[in-house]
This record gives sequence, structure tokens and C-alpha cells, in this order.
Amino acid sequence: MKEKAKTYSLYITSGIIISLISTLYTQDLTTRLGAAVTGYGLPLPWLEETTPITIGVTSHYSLSWYGLGLLADIIFWSIIVRILHYLYKHHGK
Repeated sequence: MKEKAKTYSLYITSGIIISLISTLYTQDLTTRLGAAVTGYGLPLPWLEETTPITIGVTSHYSLSWYGLGLLADIIFWSIIVRILHYLYKHHGK
């Protein structure tokens, strides 16, 4: 039982780390005039940077969908790590 808990915590930790690394991937989410919006994250852009076009105004960062995009990314990457671990364990040897 303890080994199983360690394995699942490894999946979740790996999902968190990969989600944070995924902010290196950017997407242009600009849909309106007056501000440039850049999304960070893969597969879902869970962090948004809004940069107003006016001079002297700083950028604003916010979590997309009240943080649900980050949660979805963590779950997605945890599942990917779980699948890779399963394939390695059963077919990689």
C-alpha cells in the first residue's frame, strides 16, 4: 500500500513539474483591440498575460478559468506519465 501511494505521488508531482515547464510554450490569444493576450501552458493555456497597448501600463497575469486550466494540465500530464510508466514497466524490459 505504501509503495502504491509513493507511485501515485510521483505521478502527481511529475504532472505538476511538467505543467510548470509547459509555460515555455506560448499562444497568441488576442481577440480584441486594445490589448495583446498571450497564453502560457500546454495543452491548455492556463496562464494569461494581458498587455494593454497604451504606453505606461504594465502587463497583467491571471489564471485561466479560475485555475481550472492548471488543474486540467496537471491531471493531463499525470495521466501521460502514468501511461509511460505502464508501458516501460510492461513492455520496456
